[in-house]
Amino acid sequence: MGKDLEEIFFGKYSSEECDDKKGGDRVVKAITTGVFHVPVDNQVPDSNDIINIYFKNPSSKVLTAKFLVEFSPPGVPAGVQNPEISSPSIGYWTVKVLPHHSLVIVVTGPSSPPAFGTWRFSFWGDIDRKEKKNKLSVEVIAGRIFGGGPDLAFNNAGATFPHALFVDAEIEVNGPAIPVPVGGIISVS
Repeated sequence: MGKDLEEIFFGKYSSEECDDKKGGDRVVKAITTGVFHVPVDNQVPDSNDIINIYFKNPSSKVLTAKFLVEFSPPGVPAGVQNPEISSPSIGYWTVKVLPHHSLVIVVTGPSSPPAFGTWRFSFWGDIDRKEKKNKLSVEVIAGRIFGGGPDLAFNNAGATFPHALFVDAEIEVNGPAIPVPVGGIISVS
C-alpha cells in the first residue's frame, strides 16, 4: 500500500503515538472536555436524550479523529467510588471526515434518559486545541433529540463544549483503532 493510501486509511501519527495497527498501551497528547455531568432534564419536561459530537473539516484533505468516551452511571451515593465505563472497552474510536464537510456522531448511555450520567470525551489525531484550517474542529453537546434525530430540539448549556473550551490532556490508550459504526451511533453500555 502506498504512503498516501496508508495516510487515508490509518491517519498520520505523532511521535507520542505508536502505530495504530499494532494496538498496545501508550500515552497520547489529546484534548478533552474534562469530566462533566449531564442531568436528567434540561428544560422541564424535556430530558437529555443524546450527546452529539460534531466534527468540522475546513481543510482540503481527509482528516482523522481518534477518541475515547468515558462514562460513569448516575445514582451512586456521595462518597462511594463509581466505576467508569470506557467506550470502546478496549481500543478507541476512529472516524474520517471528508474535506470541507461536517459530521455528527451520536452517543447514548445505558441510563434513562440515555445521556444521564457523568462523561468525559478525549480526542487526538488530526485535531488540536487551537482551531486551525488544516485540523478538525470538534464540539460536544448534550440535549433533547428533535424528531428522529440526530438534531437537537434543546441543548443543555451546562453540557455544551465548543472547541474553545477543550483543555490539553495526556491519556492512556490501549488496544486497536475501531471505526465508528455505520450510521454514526455509539451506545455506551
